[in-house]
Amino acid sequence: MPPHGNTSFADDTIEGKGYDSRLIKRLLHYVRPHKKLIFLAMFFMLISSGVELLLPYITKQGIDKYLARLYQVYTDSPTACDSIMSLEPADGDFIYLTTDTLLIRKSSMDGMDPATRHVLTTGGHLQPETFYLFPADNYEGETGRVQGDYWFVAERDLGKIPPDKLMSIRHKDVVGITRLALFFVGLLIVSIFAGYGHVMTLVIAGQRSMYDVRTELFNHIQTLSLNFFSKNPVGRLVTRVSNDVEALNEMFSAVLVNLVKDFLLIIGTVTILLFMDWRLALVSLSVLPIFTIASVLFRKKTRTIYRKVRKYLAELNSSIAEDVSGVKVIQIFRQEKARKEKYFEINDNYYKISMKQLYVFGVFRPLIEVIAQIGTAIVLIYGGLSAISGALTIGALVAFISYVRQMFRPISDMSEKYNIMQSAMASSERIFNIMDTKPEVEEAESALPPVKLSGEVTFDKVNFGYTPDTPILKDINFSIEPGKSVALVGPTGAGKTSIISLLTRFWDVDSGRILLDGTDIRDHAIETLRKNTAIVLQDAFIFSRSVAENIKLSSDLSVEDIRRASDMVQATDFIDKLPRGFDTVMAERGATLSTGQKQLICFARALAHDPKILVLDEATSNVDPATEQLIQRAIDTLMKGRTSIIVAHRLSTIQKCDEIIVIDAGRIMERGSHQELLAKRGIYYNLYLLQWGNNEGSGE
Repeated sequence: MPPHGNTSFADDTIEGKGYDSRLIKRLLHYVRPHKKLIFLAMFFMLISSGVELLLPYITKQGIDKYLARLYQVYTDSPTACDSIMSLEPADGDFIYLTTDTLLIRKSSMDGMDPATRHVLTTGGHLQPETFYLFPADNYEGETGRVQGDYWFVAERDLGKIPPDKLMSIRHKDVVGITRLALFFVGLLIVSIFAGYGHVMTLVIAGQRSMYDVRTELFNHIQTLSLNFFSKNPVGRLVTRVSNDVEALNEMFSAVLVNLVKDFLLIIGTVTILLFMDWRLALVSLSVLPIFTIASVLFRKKTRTIYRKVRKYLAELNSSIAEDVSGVKVIQIFRQEKARKEKYFEINDNYYKISMKQLYVFGVFRPLIEVIAQIGTAIVLIYGGLSAISGALTIGALVAFISYVRQMFRPISDMSEKYNIMQSAMASSERIFNIMDTKPEVEEAESALPPVKLSGEVTFDKVNFGYTPDTPILKDINFSIEPGKSVALVGPTGAGKTSIISLLTRFWDVDSGRILLDGTDIRDHAIETLRKNTAIVLQDAFIFSRSVAENIKLSSDLSVEDIRRASDMVQATDFIDKLPRGFDTVMAERGATLSTGQKQLICFARALAHDPKILVLDEATSNVDPATEQLIQRAIDTLMKGRTSIIVAHRLSTIQKCDEIIVIDAGRIMERGSHQELLAKRGIYYNLYLLQWGNNEGSGE
């Protein structure tokens, strides 16, 4: 049918922004019920981030304090040496060798006041050579020299001492590094558990939030009018509920909270680097402009690619859903090759754009890695020179390199996160466009509470068209008293099914009124209409559930009610022959049943719910004459006490109706009983002669 109204669907070509605060606020509505989990995830994140920032510094301490406990010799006047010692250094940082000579631990220079460090490193008083210090009584002529109470071993000559002796004289260092290593391992364990808690709580919160989104989206889709579905292929809607919601989940779990962690790591790392050595920190950040340019180019390149990926994926799903649903028609008309070529075209487009996406990533990721390595190399060169000159310790250099790598990792991930964010923003816009689509047929706020109807139906000057400039029904007037039956007949396209659609409020009238028990149908609650009306369509739809569930449709009907309804339509015989009888699960759309059997189940479905208004829209057109005679008696029984509207081309099925209305070109042309219409020798008479001549009618 032509679409009615102007309901629009989210265009597949929505590009999406990298960040849209309006959409984020709407998404937070679904996250808010799970805020306790989010706060718990943030707590774990802070712990894991703190540990990650602490570990390189512990490595530095281990190297400088225990592994490379190096000293430099400082010579100056006794007054100058006394002045330096008055700075109250940490234990072992400054040692008197003589009144005019000090031993200064190299690692103590890192935390020293810049002015004091400048005094020490200028004037040639601090010797550049570094030494390990051991007690003088351990000296046995291996290497180095003895001066005062200390055995001086140059850093480059440490390997000349036998390993056993070295382990013995460095026992305190071994104990210290062991203690520090155990502390390091303890922090790693804490980091592992904090990381696990962070990931698990975040994933649980994300899955629960997406569960709410998916549920609300599905429930909203079910409330939309038929016009919406006439515009939007099933495959596209499936993409919205599945792929687009999953894109939101990926953004939530991989971006939003982790983005906070990345930000904390970057800020924390830069702060530590500046604190350790601001000159070297600025050198390490010198590659950021190149990094930024590469990221901007990458984002511009992928913007169009991501948009096309989403578009072709929706087309692919839509094509699959359509071809699978119409596989019988495809096979009967030998369209396999044509559909295969069409599918190949869509699949090829999706493949090419996906490969293009991979190519872009294949260039960008190594490029980012190269830039990060260049930054590390710059730090290594500049820091290495500083370490050689004595301005930087080995431990500080190692920690610096670790921090720089740690800083570039979240920065490089941000570009990828940007694209996830962009894709998610496009998906969320599509999802919220559906949620913002209002049903064209809505229940009035002042609707009457649900009631049991007696079944009186009145069409009062009803006009309707699926598009404003193409009227389908024109000035339709008729009434049906409770318990009476009316048949609608006429040529194809006359408007018979449109009358049924208006009665069931799949659409609303353009003008005029439809009254149920004297009340406008728009003033009744939708629940009143649905509970009091049952409809059997020409296209029998069977759900992928058991036969019993197909009949009761989640209502509280008993087994006896279900069997009684199936008995009335003569369906029990073939149902009992199924592998598990009423508990047999049907294939999709009832593929294992004949058309007539599916129709019988639909009849049982309608009868089981005991409606006050029964609508049969070409319901017997797919039933063979023998079966039709069997169920006609059941229909006659069912129609007693119920208002019945029958749309039929087989005039033999409507001869007992209280009134027959002949419709042509959207207008009521004739009305009366079977005999009265035959006597008029008008449209109905000609239809009857046509069917009787083709042996499809019955005698008068």
